[in-house]
Amino acid sequence: MSSKRIEHILIVGFGCIGQAILPLLSHAYPDAAITVLDRTMDAHRLALARQYRAAPLHATVTAGNHPALLGPLLGPQSFLLNLAPAVCSRDLIALAQAHQSLYLDSGIEPWDYEDGMDSIHLSNYALRSEMLAFARGRERMPTALVAHGANPGLVSLLVKAALLKLARHAGLPDSQPADQAAWAGLARRLDVRVIQVAEYDSQSAPGFPAPGEFANTWSADGFITECLQDAELGWGSHERGLPPGGRRHGDGSDAAIALDRPGHRTRVRSWSALHGPFEAWLITHNESISLAEYLTCATPGEPLYRPTVYYAYRPTRATLASMQWLDERGASRIASHRILKDEIDDGVDELGVLLMSGCHGAVWHGSQLDVQRARRLAPHNSATSLQVASSIVAGMRWAQANPARGVTESDALDYQPVLEQAAGWWAPMVTRFTDWTPVPGRRTLSFDEFLLTAPAPRDTEITQP
Repeated sequence: MSSKRIEHILIVGFGCIGQAILPLLSHAYPDAAITVLDRTMDAHRLALARQYRAAPLHATVTAGNHPALLGPLLGPQSFLLNLAPAVCSRDLIALAQAHQSLYLDSGIEPWDYEDGMDSIHLSNYALRSEMLAFARGRERMPTALVAHGANPGLVSLLVKAALLKLARHAGLPDSQPADQAAWAGLARRLDVRVIQVAEYDSQSAPGFPAPGEFANTWSADGFITECLQDAELGWGSHERGLPPGGRRHGDGSDAAIALDRPGHRTRVRSWSALHGPFEAWLITHNESISLAEYLTCATPGEPLYRPTVYYAYRPTRATLASMQWLDERGASRIASHRILKDEIDDGVDELGVLLMSGCHGAVWHGSQLDVQRARRLAPHNSATSLQVASSIVAGMRWAQANPARGVTESDALDYQPVLEQAAGWWAPMVTRFTDWTPVPGRRTLSFDEFLLTAPAPRDTEITQP
């Protein structure tokens, strides 16, 4: 099928990523009209919209008004980007498909999050399970690419590229898997036991957050929500038993578990090409579950195979200081938010995947994009926002070329063309092989070897670099 023509792009959510993507869209879709919609439309947003000839729309999208508000803006040559927190992915997909529009979001969202963030119905596992149930019967409808930013999103394709690099390193025959079963079979042959989305953000800005201020290089609301949710991870077949406080979900694919503590209280050991060993926070993410399920081998007559998969994130020092204001399950001490962008004066957002084998060592593969290069490539961006925005545009290109694939996850994409679309923005792309293990001399790679039990540093111990 030929590529679908896009004449109008509707962006719901004109926050950090909605603003960052405008210069990329002006390059990728120079002839398309753009509408940006947000519940906040201040002078900065209005000026940015005018700069890129985007029509601003000041409105709040709700469960009750979204058909009347968004429907007239959609059509067969439209693309709906849902970049807003707490705007239901399923309802917007249904609306987009009813109007024959393409759709993409950077995370599966409900209409709202309950106070305390402790409902299992709002876990990433539950939200994804509901999305998969919704997707059944829609396989031939207009493409809706869900949970496709940088991570979740492009990192699932980095895993495929890293599997092939590890296979060559291990001396396996050079062949590319053709489907999900073949990718899972390759991971099994390589004895990949652990996959971390390993990110170390060293971007820095003068000054530290004020008391009660939450500073972050992307959505403060979004990251606070992730911090307060239970830590979730794909659960590997090599694991000997559940960790303390760990629980299975008891439904769906059973590919993941949750810990009975929030992500901002859960620390793990990790490794990256630039920083070597470092301590990170295990933050709930959709790709932890989708990748674990995608790489599951359940061949009759053979033992189950599945890797342990999770997001190991070390945010900026300003964000780490901000996290100290979070309570166990609430954010009542957060008085204000600040997105670090123009004030960043140095640093790299090193974002990649770490694949660890019981037999063949480990490989880290990903981006070492620094803030200066990001700004040269696209104004109004940090390294973080450019990684996300470029991944979204690459996903849009794939959806255009595959316009009738129904609801699709990043793991199922043709990895080479999508990675090629994003690679120039993510450069330099780096691959490093390593013999690092979380416990020297041990190669079982069980989760207890990565999990740190000591308390996180207090805010007084986090000093400005």
